[in-house]
Amino acid sequence: MLPTAETAFEPQHNFNPALIKQKGIKKITCEIIDKKDFEVAVDKSLTETYEFNNNGFLTRHFYTTVVKSFEKHVTKYGRKGHTFQDVTREYEYDTIGTTFIYSGNSLILKRFHDGGNYYESRYYRYNNDGLLTKEMRFKETNNSIDKAYFVLGNQVLLSEDSFQYQKYGNKQLKCIYLNNENRPYKEQVINFDSAGLKKTIDENYVAAAWIMQKQRFEYRKGKLISASYQGNANGNFNLHNTYQYDESGELYAEFQYKNEVLQKEVSFITEKNSGLLNSYIIRDPEAKSLRIVKLKYDYGALGKTE
Repeated sequence: MLPTAETAFEPQHNFNPALIKQKGIKKITCEIIDKKDFEVAVDKSLTETYEFNNNGFLTRHFYTTVVKSFEKHVTKYGRKGHTFQDVTREYEYDTIGTTFIYSGNSLILKRFHDGGNYYESRYYRYNNDGLLTKEMRFKETNNSIDKAYFVLGNQVLLSEDSFQYQKYGNKQLKCIYLNNENRPYKEQVINFDSAGLKKTIDENYVAAAWIMQKQRFEYRKGKLISASYQGNANGNFNLHNTYQYDESGELYAEFQYKNEVLQKEVSFITEKNSGLLNSYIIRDPEAKSLRIVKLKYDYGALGKTE
């Protein structure tokens, strides 16, 4: 795992593209088991999958979620002709996913699918410095009979944002957000450290100057050790993540707080020989539950799965 300022508060995990490319990994499949405290672990056959291109960039992320569960009663026969009811629980699933398309190393399209008929896409454009200059968000339809493939049908524009930049040396960048009427609605100021890593992000809105959003990041030896977010757009709240690394620089623990209350504690187990993540455990103290995740790697060649 590679926590960064850009991905610190995203729900999906971020894998190190350089390591993915170096190891030739094409796919990572996460097998998930949930367990409540003082109860037996339940295997609902939940999975989460990450697929990568030759440069190690994520091209597809999808996961299964339970939409319905029901009990199945089967009559079985025991000794001496006695019958009994064998009760098992079965599940119906949706697969929710996002596809990522690149031009070189730049993400130009991100398409979300809710597992049903809803598709939402974001298209990105950049300037010569690689800075994002436009984001267009569309609701789309899939004309393909086979839903495993996407054939673009109708598009409905939901929003269109443009971005203008003012650079103040190498350590500060100001971004002005403009809506589809080319009117500014938000300003963002990013400060960088000497290594080019983001230290602070401050945002304020034109129409509601009282709305403030702040992010702060701390690093040790180039690795993110703390990320915090404060906002008041819907009442005051704050998020705070901390990260711990072992002597080899591998991530082994993450703590996620909301309003100073621990929400999740994540423990990572890495293989010493390969340096690859073997599994991780998510502890939810409020729900009193564990999520145990085992990783399997596919290297794109027949028989090359671990």
